[in-house]
Amino acid sequence: MNETLWPPYISRKEGNVSGLEINALNTLFNDSSYCLEYVFYPTSARMLTELKVGKVDVLMAATKTASRAKFAYFTTPYRQEVMALFQHKEKPKIGGEVESLILAGNTFALNAGSYYGIAFEKLIQDFYNDQLVHLPNAARRFKMLGKQRVDYVVEDKLAGEHFIQAKEYTDVIYSGIEANRTPVSYMLSKVSLTTVDLENINRLIELHQSELNNLFSFHHVSDPHL
Repeated sequence: MNETLWPPYISRKEGNVSGLEINALNTLFNDSSYCLEYVFYPTSARMLTELKVGKVDVLMAATKTASRAKFAYFTTPYRQEVMALFQHKEKPKIGGEVESLILAGNTFALNAGSYYGIAFEKLIQDFYNDQLVHLPNAARRFKMLGKQRVDYVVEDKLAGEHFIQAKEYTDVIYSGIEANRTPVSYMLSKVSLTTVDLENINRLIELHQSELNNLFSFHHVSDPHL
């Protein structure tokens, strides 16, 4: 993991780890032959590197891509991920598609190593593109948006909703624009795990799918412009 504070998915305090993703892992593996140990890294990119060489076994909430599939197995998807754009409340709501916002030269804060859909892929390949600000921590991304140092934060919709409802970032609102919607899986290292492990974990997901669906039921993000 790279987010120590990414509510409601992950929170770490005084050595204790909690959140929806942790509950999901406990649901799947509590009565299995697998043991869980949580390791935190500074960035998503670093996590992918560690998984690639077998120092990390599993990454959560991963989107399958052709490049990642070269060094990792992907389980059956266990939840839906929606990446959305959040903006400052004083910024006019433009609407439209992500592509048009990129072409207009807007700036975006996001997490390097995460997947945000095809529209952002070309920008992300150029790490030094001045339209992107790479920050590994969601709280830092929202603080930068609150100070209007970027035009948008690209964030998981449920996580963004949590920040707004917690009233920590009263100047931040949901833009009404989704960047990407895709099913996510557990990503398994091909170095440290085998196809047998993949089959075992897929069976666990199938067995507990209804519980996972209830756990990750998404809440509506209100639109203050409506």
